[in-house]
Amino acid sequence: MAGAAPKVAGAIERVTIVGAGLIGASVALALRRALPGCRITGVDPDRAVRDALVPAIADAATDDLAEGVRDAQLVFVACPVGAMRQAFETIARAAPANCLVTDCGSTKSSVAVAAEEVFGADSPRFVAGHPIAGSEGSGPAAARADLFEGRIWLLCPAGSAQERMAARLGKLLARLGARVESIHPAAHDAMFAEFSHWPHAVAFALCASIADGAFADAARHFSGAGLRDTTRIGASSAPLWTGILLDNRESVLASARHFREKLDVLEEALETSDRAAIEALFAAASRWRRSVD
Repeated sequence: MAGAAPKVAGAIERVTIVGAGLIGASVALALRRALPGCRITGVDPDRAVRDALVPAIADAATDDLAEGVRDAQLVFVACPVGAMRQAFETIARAAPANCLVTDCGSTKSSVAVAAEEVFGADSPRFVAGHPIAGSEGSGPAAARADLFEGRIWLLCPAGSAQERMAARLGKLLARLGARVESIHPAAHDAMFAEFSHWPHAVAFALCASIADGAFADAARHFSGAGLRDTTRIGASSAPLWTGILLDNRESVLASARHFREKLDVLEEALETSDRAAIEALFAAASRWRRSVD
């Protein structure tokens, strides 16, 4: 049963964060700043994470998801994408019928499917989401209340009922400083494979290549800002990004093939000392990169 429609536009007094890593803990801090007096409960299986939450980030912490969402009005699911379906099943059973659930996952198609199977098609109880914010840091120690300021927070409503809830949820997210936009889950995954998921894989691979090479120690001593800038995201959470890449595998592989085409062009031009081809590739890349900022 769908239950009563959540009332996100009204006073929010009880919020639960499921998964208190960088994003989840930052959501908690941002909510504390935007909604003084709101009681925030963190749910995480890691005792060290729970200890870090209270009292600086959350009012309470538990490893019992059912208990953590028992009286919640709003739940942010920020656990790894592979664990979301199980989390949704527990929340559907244990949370109030008028509690709104949203997620913070970096992939959306599998999340949308799991949510539809658990909550029902176009259920007003759930709206898929993805805050486009983060850093190479991980865990609550890296959390920031201003992490979402000026950043896009994507919502993926699956029908008219969820569109209405997304509009209400968007007003709250705007109070966290986010710029709220909507997108279809499949389009989301194809795009983010190209400019987020695969670039993370490249950064990890580059770090692994240097670490496994003859100059790993020298790189630590002599490298400058170029290497630090290029590999910054290579210090991200390995378990988190393994899950993201596997969950969005087909789109990531398509991006990998596209990348290989450009790498092949560069390798061939180097082998043949084709200066014009190298410069043309670099010039096109440089023009695009300058347009990003």
